[in-house]
Amino acid sequence: MAARRIARLLGPFFDCQVPSTGTKGNTTSGAALAAWSGALAFGQRRAWLSQAALQHAPAHHTYTLTITTGNLRGAGSLAPAWLQLVGTHGKSERIIVGETEEDRLARGSVRTVSVTAQEDLGQVRFVNVQRLGSSISDAGTGWFLEHVVVRTPERQRLYFPCHAWFGEADCGGRRGPLERNLLPVAPEDDLTAKPVQLSASGVAVPHPDKVKHDGAKGVNRKGFGHGGEDAYFYCSGGNTAMFGLGVADGVFMWRELGIDSGDFSRALMRLARDSVLAGSVDVVRVMQDAASGALAAGVQGSSTACVVLVNQETGQLFAANLGDSGCLLLRPAANDPHAHAQVRSPCGTHATGAAAAATVPHYYVKFRTNQLEHDFGRPYQLGHHPAADAVDRCDVATQSVRPGDVLVLGTDGLYDNLSDVEIADEVAACRAKDFGPMVIAQRLARMAFEASYDKHRRTPYAASASEHFDMVYSGGKPDDITVLCAVVE
Repeated sequence: MAARRIARLLGPFFDCQVPSTGTKGNTTSGAALAAWSGALAFGQRRAWLSQAALQHAPAHHTYTLTITTGNLRGAGSLAPAWLQLVGTHGKSERIIVGETEEDRLARGSVRTVSVTAQEDLGQVRFVNVQRLGSSISDAGTGWFLEHVVVRTPERQRLYFPCHAWFGEADCGGRRGPLERNLLPVAPEDDLTAKPVQLSASGVAVPHPDKVKHDGAKGVNRKGFGHGGEDAYFYCSGGNTAMFGLGVADGVFMWRELGIDSGDFSRALMRLARDSVLAGSVDVVRVMQDAASGALAAGVQGSSTACVVLVNQETGQLFAANLGDSGCLLLRPAANDPHAHAQVRSPCGTHATGAAAAATVPHYYVKFRTNQLEHDFGRPYQLGHHPAADAVDRCDVATQSVRPGDVLVLGTDGLYDNLSDVEIADEVAACRAKDFGPMVIAQRLARMAFEASYDKHRRTPYAASASEHFDMVYSGGKPDDITVLCAVVE
């Protein structure tokens, strides 16, 4: 009887029928009881398996986004917007905000939403924001986004400033693109808007063997240059306050297949320059325009790339780097109250007070882009082949710049042969003599060239090779060398 009562209670959950009683109402056939017992056992196993499946199901990672619309006249929008997080390990789902009257992107509003990802995104590189268009008209759809704050599952708070328009403002005269990629700022970065002005110059020097055997020459003109497989550009944005700079390094080994990667790197830099001149204010978009344009034109090869935009109205720098080229932001120590942490004494330790005043280098490294490599000698790269890296794998960052700062962009021909400290010290020596960006770029290129042929020099390349191959390696690495310098005033 007790068994039947339990069966009646549990039967619906185990999809089994309770065996009927016999003619006397108190007995059950042996076959029926056996069938019921088997069904009960199966139900118990299924319940256990279901519980195990729940325990091993992939956990969703939840990120909280706080979207703040500016408090300017016309800042609110009747049109909704898409948002998506892009991290080092993948992308989140795309979410829509402002679709209903309750969560409309009104002037001065703050909207908080959650976005999930099937797996940990890793480091959040940028937030892709796209204002959706209106099917009727653009009236009332201009949106001024102030910033987005992301709270990660680990409770880390990331700040993504925007302070810009999506579409055309209702009050007229102000307009921006419908899509932007917002980059996170460092917590200690000074976001106070300070107008600046940049002047730049570059130099590209091909590998001596290419000069000797191929007759290669460096071509250095105002705004664009190339040498060997290296290329660079710099320009002021069309109708914007942006100043754009970039370097690219084509992969030489494609020559074994009859492909000149110099064509690819030069195409990237020309197309990146065209994107800036066309008014692009999004550094990731500039790199995407360059990569997609090169592929659409059928250019073959592969190349690293580093693109930097500086908003000269706000003094904000935006960098996107893919591979082992890169950018250094060098700052006069006297202009930064936090520079004492960067002071080097002659012994290599940190000095303070009067000792620091006597030993402080004129410039220190305020910011550096990260080098991205799959393995030693295998940098991330854009290209025409299936194994090429996507633009959204680039390393992105933003920093404020100040008058007196110096930007140094270079390919691995520079950074393999000169350390950051050597570059900073040479910049300090040049600025002490009031040398401009042209002289600084030329002197750094010459230093890198000399170091590349010094077999006894301790170079960054020698240190990396020694660590990777577990052997002692010394000397530089002959290569194409490109240096692009900009002075902030």
